[in-house]
Amino acid sequence: MTLIELLIVMMLVGLILGVGLGALAGIDTGSGPAVALVNSSLRSANNWAVARRAPARVAFDAKNNTIHAEGLAVIGTWHFERNPPRGAFALNGDYVGVGLAGDGYLGKALDLEGAEEGGSYMVPVHTSPTYDLSSGFQIAFAAKPVDMGSARVLAIGEAVGVELTSQGGVKAWFQGERREEGGQPTATGKVLVETLPGLLRIGSWSRILVSYDRRELAIFVEGVPAGRTSDDAWVIDVKSSLVIGGQRRQWPGRIDSLVISAVAAEEYVELPEGVDFSETAPKEVVFAAGGGLDRRVHSEPVRFSLEFDDSTNEVIEVGVYGTVQ
Repeated sequence: MTLIELLIVMMLVGLILGVGLGALAGIDTGSGPAVALVNSSLRSANNWAVARRAPARVAFDAKNNTIHAEGLAVIGTWHFERNPPRGAFALNGDYVGVGLAGDGYLGKALDLEGAEEGGSYMVPVHTSPTYDLSSGFQIAFAAKPVDMGSARVLAIGEAVGVELTSQGGVKAWFQGERREEGGQPTATGKVLVETLPGLLRIGSWSRILVSYDRRELAIFVEGVPAGRTSDDAWVIDVKSSLVIGGQRRQWPGRIDSLVISAVAAEEYVELPEGVDFSETAPKEVVFAAGGGLDRRVHSEPVRFSLEFDDSTNEVIEVGVYGTVQ
C-alpha cells in the first residue's frame, strides 16, 4: 500500500470511530434508569388500585432519595343485612344484646341506640392472618346519630379504636410501638386524632374514613379531611376481636357499611447517585380504588421532575385518571 492509501484508510477509520463515539455520547445513561424506576413504582401502584379496587400510594423521600410504594387490600366488609350476620372472607360475627334497624345507609344497619348495656357485634378477626395492621390501615363506615351521646363505636382488639362524640365529632386512635432490628418492640403509647365538633348531624348519615399510613393518622368525613396527626410508629398486633358497640353507655345511633383495609404489599426503591427529586415533587401520590388519583389528596394532575448532576431534568406527570407519563 502506498502512503496515500494508508492515509485514506486512517481517515476512514477515524471518521467511523468519531461517528460511533458521538452516538455513544448521545445515549442517556443517567436519566433513563432513574425515570424508569419512578414510573415503574407509580404504574405498579396504579395497577394495584385498578386490579384490587383498593387504594395505593407512592411516597417520595427527598432527603434519602428513596421511593416507598404500598397497596392496600380489603380484609373485611360488613353490611348488617341478616341475622345471623355474615361478613366477607368468612369473618362472621355474633350479635349479643344488639339488633338491626331498617333505616340503614344501604338496607339495614346495626342499631346501637337500642342495644343493651354492653351489647355488641363481635368478630374474631384476630384468628385471620390478614389482620396485620402494623404498616397501615383504613376503616370506612357510615354513621347516623339519632340523639346526642358520646361513646366508642368500634375497636379492633386493643390496637385501633374509633369514638363518636355528642358534639358531632370523631376521635380515632391506635396503639403504637417501635421496632428496632434484632430487638423487642417498644410501646410508644396511644396516637390520637380528633376532629372539630359539628360534622355529624342527628338524623343524617355520614361516611367516615380513618386512615393511617405510618406517616399520619387522618380522619375524613364525607371525603373531606377533618383531622390529622403525624406519626411513624408501627401499629401493635391485633390479639382480640373486632367489637362494634360493647359499651356500658352505648352511642345513640346506627352503624352501617363497615370496610376495613390493610397494607398488603410494599416496595422500597432507591434512586441512583446523581439524581434528586425537584423541590416541587410531592411527598406522595395517592391512587384511589379503581386507579384514578385520590381527589381528596390531589385536586389536579401531579407534575414534578427529577434533577441530574449535569443540570438536566426529566418531567414526570400523573393524570387525574392515574395515567403515568
